[in-house]
Amino acid sequence: MNIKRSRIAYLRKVLSKYNDLYYKEGISAVSDYDYDSLMKELEDLEEEFGENSLFRNQESGSPSVAVGSDLDENFKKVRHRKRMLSISNSYSKDDLRDFDIRIKKILTDQSDKDIEYCVEFKIDGIAVSLVYGKGNLVYAATRGDGETGDDITQNILGLNIPFSADNAIDFEVRGEIFISKQDFLRMNEEREKEGLDPMANPRNAAAGSVKLLDNLSARKRPLKFVSYYYDGDGSRPKQSENIDLLKNMGFPVAENYFLCSNIEEVIAVCDKWESEKESLDYEIDGLVVKINDIALRDIIGETSKSPRWAIAYKFKPQQAQTRLLKVDFQVGRTGAITPVAHLEPVKLSGSVVRRATLHNYDEIRSKDIRVGDYVFIEKAGEIIPKITGVNLSMRTDGAEVLKMIRSCPACSQKLMKQDSEAVLRCVNSSCPAQLERQILHFVSKGAMNIENIGPRMVSGLISSNLVSSLSDIYFITKQDIMSVERMGEKSTGKILSSIEKSKTRSLEFLIFGLGIRHVGIEASIALAKKFKSMDDLLRAGYEELLDIRDLGEVTTQSLKNYFSIDKNIQLIENLKSAGLNMLYTSGNSKNNSLVEGYTFVVTGTFKDILRNEIVEYIQQNGGKVSSSVGASTNFLICGSNPGSKLDKAEKSGIKILYENDLFRLIKNPDLS
Repeated sequence: MNIKRSRIAYLRKVLSKYNDLYYKEGISAVSDYDYDSLMKELEDLEEEFGENSLFRNQESGSPSVAVGSDLDENFKKVRHRKRMLSISNSYSKDDLRDFDIRIKKILTDQSDKDIEYCVEFKIDGIAVSLVYGKGNLVYAATRGDGETGDDITQNILGLNIPFSADNAIDFEVRGEIFISKQDFLRMNEEREKEGLDPMANPRNAAAGSVKLLDNLSARKRPLKFVSYYYDGDGSRPKQSENIDLLKNMGFPVAENYFLCSNIEEVIAVCDKWESEKESLDYEIDGLVVKINDIALRDIIGETSKSPRWAIAYKFKPQQAQTRLLKVDFQVGRTGAITPVAHLEPVKLSGSVVRRATLHNYDEIRSKDIRVGDYVFIEKAGEIIPKITGVNLSMRTDGAEVLKMIRSCPACSQKLMKQDSEAVLRCVNSSCPAQLERQILHFVSKGAMNIENIGPRMVSGLISSNLVSSLSDIYFITKQDIMSVERMGEKSTGKILSSIEKSKTRSLEFLIFGLGIRHVGIEASIALAKKFKSMDDLLRAGYEELLDIRDLGEVTTQSLKNYFSIDKNIQLIENLKSAGLNMLYTSGNSKNNSLVEGYTFVVTGTFKDILRNEIVEYIQQNGGKVSSSVGASTNFLICGSNPGSKLDKAEKSGIKILYENDLFRLIKNPDLS
């Protein structure tokens, strides 16, 4: 019994982690099939302990009874008119037949009759609610946690939707925001031209776009909307009729919906589109099966997580078999070493596959993957497919066991691995494979704040051998810049002036700009305030670093690893020789000292200043920014639509600063 309880605890932890990665960071850590298999195991184990045990209690926060949340503190919150639930998944025809049997058991008066179903494409995008009042769009919101969503109205003003209706009516439309296959390919081509990493898949691209803090950038993304739900004045008694109503009102709907008079017709539709899905210009990962008669839905009901009257039939990832020819090791922008498999070309999901990711050496070892093996590959919405297994029956005696490299393939520096990670990393700051990303981070506003140096210029400087280290930025000339970017003298002068000005930045920005793994701006500020100078920081011992409040063991070890590399120490010496300030100066001014030591929470939207500018001002002046109101909060900086943080701050007696107060603070920081 204890083993099963331990398994429940483990499954809850890992599924919650997968939910956070998916909903908050747009990362699919495992395939939908693997995720659902783990969820089914958790549900079965919880059921074994009884409905009334703590394992089944919703207060436990189990992912089996909770909708995943994509809520973001940077957005205003709105409460949904009706809960936005997730739909249960199925992967087999038997699951669909069982669903039909469950429905008929609930609808006892129809147990001997066929149920009419409306079957729709399950577009792989982001669920969104559009609420209209008197015919005009009031707000758009993400699903959030099902009860409350993020207000993304300003980010969707470029969508293909009507923003007003002909009649002054109140209604809600729900649907999916997505990016088409062709638009996704064009986006990635443009990103690569700009020196940016390609996005992983259309779903992640759409999720990231609707949550951009820059409204104008969000509106430029090629987002599309497809509607599948109508509730309000004039709603119809059947799902199919409401889809027709949406279409007549000017809302985009999927190319087809399919009316099926029984579950076997539903299965036939699923079979057809599982083989024909590649003909569509957008990604679908399955079909959604809904009872067409809306009156029956109230009888059937819903769980805390999903409606009982609908089910999603998910397509299994398409699989192919091919031969593994060789494995290369690539260096990512954070120094992570990723094995990449080169394959005999094979067609999969409508495209020819020549490469697949292996993630890390532990995966190679656990799957016993060898060069020369015939391997199974799957592609589930990702650009680069993954190897899922080996066909051992076809293994030959010549199959070569893969050995993990110990030095960086780009710079030959010894690789390092932290106990908590499965990946090896190159921590050499001058590694050419990482250099471009490091420079862009170094010159960013939150670090050294060197303006007008973008991806194309950095790429040009590196390819022209004008920059091979962060410190080389301080030695580029007017002629260097003009030869790379073909810029005018005035623009070039601004860049050189910005480079010179950056030399006076306080120590915390230099620490942050070095791009040391796990060392963010808060940790950089803590380090600068504690040691005051770069020299004292370099002399600090492990225990001394670990004693700092904002540092943990992972960050401390990362710092020690970084400073153990001779090339990194030489970089700091070169920056010092270039004239960069190596002292903590943010707390030296009289104005700054009044902000220093206080903790601020920033909430709402602001008219004349960006949220990140407020955060940067506080951090630059020695203050700390927290994401939530708590006992340590000294001030709440409040914009419009502040949400619950304002209520909590007022109840706690925390001083509130509004936008005008903020500008007075910047000019004359008196916090009394």
